Amino acid sequence: MILEYPEYFERFRCIGGACPDTCCAGWEVDVDPDSAEYYKSVTGEFGERLRKHICEDEGECYFPLTEKRRCPFLNDKNLCDIYSNIGEESLCQTCTEYPRYFMDIGNYEQMDMSLSCMELGRIFYTETDKITYIRSENDVEGEVLSPEEQGTLIEVLALRNQCISVMQDSTDSFPQKMDTVRALVSEAQGEDPSLKDSTRAFLKEDFNDLSLLLSSMDSISPEWTEKLDFYRKLAGSPEELSKMETFAADNADHLDLWMSKTAVYFIFRYFIDTCIDGDIEHELCLLHRSLTLIQFMLFAEWLIKGSVDVSDMIYVSHLFSKQVEHDDGNVAKIKNLC
Repeated sequence: MILEYPEYFERFRCIGGACPDTCCAGWEVDVDPDSAEYYKSVTGEFGERLRKHICEDEGECYFPLTEKRRCPFLNDKNLCDIYSNIGEESLCQTCTEYPRYFMDIGNYEQMDMSLSCMELGRIFYTETDKITYIRSENDVEGEVLSPEEQGTLIEVLALRNQCISVMQDSTDSFPQKMDTVRALVSEAQGEDPSLKDSTRAFLKEDFNDLSLLLSSMDSISPEWTEKLDFYRKLAGSPEELSKMETFAADNADHLDLWMSKTAVYFIFRYFIDTCIDGDIEHELCLLHRSLTLIQFMLFAEWLIKGSVDVSDMIYVSHLFSKQVEHDDGNVAKIKNLC
């Protein structure tokens, strides 16, 4: 199987309790069957505690959140009691892999990491000037694809790489780069780029439309609920929105850099989904909506604080990713699949 992943994949190390946020709060922890079986065999007082907190629903095991919306094994120091009591090798698959994700189609596997992890965000935005991708091979055999499916995969990956190159190599502004990406997608579809944008409904959405889209998703934390209330008020205030031009002008160089880099993240992560969704327009919709919302969220931080720096970019990308990317239903909404 061919493996492909960004260079920072190999540099990431979890910083545990030193992290400004914790990945062990806000969402239930899915427990894979092998880990669940092992946890049920652990003896002693800690074994009893494990069994007390494992829940099962339709054959799927998980650790439910406490009243404070934290994993029941996340202690007051934001460290994992499973790790400290029975070792790192005892962590379930979800906890071992996060923030990594794996996507395989045929004989190709794509690996990356989620911006919901703030340490990954720090590496991504502050230690990586240009994202390079590494390819390697192993002896694992992937699923056999039909010639048509294999052809689609090759075409999608080629288009993905072309769009990433636009974002990283072009000297154009970020909006101009987005125009080019949409044009490349239109050309790949055999359509006139100058006419296609007129039929893309997601390009006509305003901030009120997008804030309502976010409101349709279950909130992952009180912090998100509070932020979302502010976003909705902001989206409905022409007076406040009129300040966006000043925000864009004051932060033009940083926005071009940060938003282009964030676009690379979404292009690499999601364009391959075209092989499953059947239409790259869904991935283009996700790209546009996600970047528009993240820049809007950054604008909100600018209004609150009077300025923004890379730490704010790390924060809003983390907040968006944590709310949206770890729920398949939310991703489908952003893609306009439901």
